[in-house]
Amino acid sequence: MLSPGVRLGVYEIISSLGVGGMGEVYLAHDTRLGRRVALKVLPPALAGEYDRRRRLEREAQAAARLNHPNIVTLHSLEEAGGIAFLTMEYVEGDPLSALIPDTGMPLARLLPIAIAIADAVATAHRAGIVHRDLKPANVMLTSAGSRAKVLDFGLARLHGGLANAQAATSTTPISDVGHIVGTVAYMSPEQAEGRAFDARSDIFSLGVMLFEMATGRRPFVGDSSISVITSILRDTPPTVSEVKPGLPVEFARIVRRCLQKDPDRRYQTAVDLRNALEEVKQESESGITGPALAPAAMPRTRRRWIPVAAAAAAIGIIALSVWAARARSSGGASGAAFEIRERQVTSNPVEAPVFFAAISSDGRYVAYSDIHGLHIRFIESGETRTVPVPPEFCFT
Repeated sequence: MLSPGVRLGVYEIISSLGVGGMGEVYLAHDTRLGRRVALKVLPPALAGEYDRRRRLEREAQAAARLNHPNIVTLHSLEEAGGIAFLTMEYVEGDPLSALIPDTGMPLARLLPIAIAIADAVATAHRAGIVHRDLKPANVMLTSAGSRAKVLDFGLARLHGGLANAQAATSTTPISDVGHIVGTVAYMSPEQAEGRAFDARSDIFSLGVMLFEMATGRRPFVGDSSISVITSILRDTPPTVSEVKPGLPVEFARIVRRCLQKDPDRRYQTAVDLRNALEEVKQESESGITGPALAPAAMPRTRRRWIPVAAAAAAIGIIALSVWAARARSSGGASGAAFEIRERQVTSNPVEAPVFFAAISSDGRYVAYSDIHGLHIRFIESGETRTVPVPPEFCFT
């Protein structure tokens, strides 16, 4: 352990930031450039171990290839007094692991962080780098909470050829057969078994992080590392919406897809995951997302036959609401004349009447439900997205 005031070359130690399996991390003052930096130091006792030194060099090689606002910037790999160390951007803030409440984060707080992490991981994958140790402790949130920074590429593996970023596709296997690497609670099944894996392993780890961020607990638990690994390989965790009712169904589907045991059934790229999270964020901000409606809560007699007039009324309400929303947005004075345009957005038959309809405050979306599920219609494009009714709900 280095004491405050000790010098490593031009760097003066200020304080310890933490100790990990790869070594010790310090806050230091760069006396040459007059800035604060983080130093990851490989202690002299470990410097002679080839594997430890190689991992430090590998982290430097991986991080040096990356330039992204959500990835901690590497400055240099240096050595002074027989001590090897990395110099990195110092992020003043807290690890994500310290900021997740016991009941999970609000969705409005969670999604921007998750999107930033997925975007950073996508950048690493495009550069041919698989992180292999994604977890909340390896993500820093700045003091203002405005930016997430992925760090600690000590277990990262360059793959697909250094000269060809396109070769670093999600299906290019990494040959670590027989070796378990990473943090047990966030490992993919292929990591846990010591099998060859690829960038889709990071997708699984992101799924574990999303589950924990949303609910405050991990999807795979146990009393020992072996029991956690057994859970990862065998158990199917509950959905996040089962653990924390009120979360959007689509978000629960995203997490469930990330946590598929078979890599082929997960998102195939971090870009796909990021895009899916962005869609949930956009819909959440529009005020139209939420848990699936529960048609089973309706009295059975009402669910059997709803007058056709209900469907017509819903259409009329939607047309009027669209006009009202546009009138408000146009800033017209009271009593001014507006052009009213009617647009039919549903064509439900008698057998599937509309139960409920609502318009978003900006007049861009219509939500309505029938016996098939909850439908969200984008008014301008006509595109419709549907949350189907689970088979356990009966409408007969």
